[in-house]
Amino acid sequence: MRTFRVSLVFALVSLPLAVWAQDVSRDQLAGRMASHDAPALLDVRTPAEYREGHLAEALNIPVDDVAARSGALGIKRDQELVVYCKSGKRAARARDTLQSLGYTNVHLLEGSADAWRADGRPLVHESPDH
Repeated sequence: MRTFRVSLVFALVSLPLAVWAQDVSRDQLAGRMASHDAPALLDVRTPAEYREGHLAEALNIPVDDVAARSGALGIKRDQELVVYCKSGKRAARARDTLQSLGYTNVHLLEGSADAWRADGRPLVHESPDH
């Protein structure tokens, strides 16, 4: 029995930080944005997807560029950061990358951009030459 408990504790401690991270609800983020208390936002979709509609004030760094361009975030490693993409898969990869680089307060937007759009929440659209 003792061996099982030790193994269980070791397994839980060994889980990646991403497992312990909590998503930020769309309602919570919308409320914080409305009160001008939003965390830093990172959109990890392609530039074309970003132009089609993104959350206000979100920085766009495609997921494959996150490690190389993390300094472009312009935030401290302990500052709150909410990451999103279209459905959540790329955002989870980006969160894991950022955590491996020492960012300690990285969260995912619950449902990502698809759910935000489905809720009818506002998005910023940019022209292709912008």
